[in-house]
Amino acid sequence: MKLFLYCVFFFFSLFIKINSSEPPNGSILFAWQINRHGARAPYLGVKDGVDVYKEKWTQIEELSEVGKRMLYLLGVKVRKRYVTQHGLLSEKYNPYEIYIRSTDVNRTIESIESFLQGLYPFGTGPTIDNKILEDENITYPPNLNEKYRKSFDDLIKEKKLNDNKWALPFGMSVEPVHLFYKPAHEFGLYDTNVCKGHKATYEKQKTRNEVFDFADQLLKNFSFFYDLEETDSSNKSCMHEYWTIYKYMDGYICDDVDQRDFKNMNQIYNDFNDKRELLKKASKDFLLMDYSDTNYPEGHDEIPIIANSYTMHSLVNWMENAIAGNETGKNYTKYVIYSAHDSSIGALEYFMKYAFNLTPEYATFAETRYFELYINEKNEKRVRYTKGDNTEKMDIDFKQFKEIINKKTWTDSKVSDFCQFEVKNDTKNDTNNNTSNDKKDDDDEKQTCIIAMIILSIINLILIIFLILTCLRK
Repeated sequence: MKLFLYCVFFFFSLFIKINSSEPPNGSILFAWQINRHGARAPYLGVKDGVDVYKEKWTQIEELSEVGKRMLYLLGVKVRKRYVTQHGLLSEKYNPYEIYIRSTDVNRTIESIESFLQGLYPFGTGPTIDNKILEDENITYPPNLNEKYRKSFDDLIKEKKLNDNKWALPFGMSVEPVHLFYKPAHEFGLYDTNVCKGHKATYEKQKTRNEVFDFADQLLKNFSFFYDLEETDSSNKSCMHEYWTIYKYMDGYICDDVDQRDFKNMNQIYNDFNDKRELLKKASKDFLLMDYSDTNYPEGHDEIPIIANSYTMHSLVNWMENAIAGNETGKNYTKYVIYSAHDSSIGALEYFMKYAFNLTPEYATFAETRYFELYINEKNEKRVRYTKGDNTEKMDIDFKQFKEIINKKTWTDSKVSDFCQFEVKNDTKNDTNNNTSNDKKDDDDEKQTCIIAMIILSIINLILIIFLILTCLRK
């Protein structure tokens, strides 16, 4: 009898194990991240290397050293979450797991490179097998004469490459960064230079009353702007030009985040230091208003829809591939990173307002947004949208998320027509997979699994019957 009960227990435990959908790498199946580049020099108002607040800069608009450090630390933080804590990613770079993309701008490319050094630090790079190292010619460039070859011998000894078998010094890891095609990339579709269909809307943007009211408030709170603009207090219109306001607001954020001490401003204006927090708030308020380029006038949602339709279609594709890969045990992309700009995140924030009624927030340098696809304790597939500080802005069922995305976005062809693209943009390729072939492969694998389960169940049933008969004979 005990033997019979044991066999029954064995059979059901095996069946349960086969049908378990618990993901092998924890509850998070997939993560999508967009981050703004790190701290940079200001866009506007820099003359002879000095900005509007008397701070010195050597390279206009470029990523600063502080900005590089910020992104490196962000990479370390992400490694702790997705490698150490949740086991979503491997310890070392795996091209099947991660897809990296950046806008074609120096500061975003340098930012993602800095980030990746934190995500895959020294010591995680590839090594070379002993058998390969024994044949010294393998690791050299081909067709070397003896003199030239000796110089490579010396370099290998100098860098101690053969001592630890690292392919690169210090176990460095390198990862490919894909660049958006600038004239039509999905993170430029809020820009009239990329999407011509926005032109009529943007013509109204810079002269709306909201901008003039903001300018009046600035002059009321910060009288030193009159001096900086080289005008007197009777000239109330000196700050009424949109890009004039922008150069002061953006310039302050650049200086503040880059840890500038505003020494010159404090010497000229005694109360400047006392007003820094107020100026920081004003700067963030205006830059959030600048995001409303993507939502002007209030309720005009075309711009965030157009700016994010490609992105959202691609995101849903990534998630569907993750679900299929998790269920079949097939390799799939688990983590996607986009290195972009504040306007990219701004357009996304206003799309999330339109589609999910979320409150838009300004994203300062190195700030991030995440979509995570995960399975909860009830075995439900859900999507959460979070900020970089893990503040959760949304948590929703995946099917509902997909339905809303399909309802609230435009088709790729409609976006292309609106933006007047000559060549239609096909974001389905972002997933590096042929969706129809993947579906066919997944169906085949599911059928194979079902057949295997049936055969295994029959074998176990026969085994149980045999054991029962053996017990009865005894």
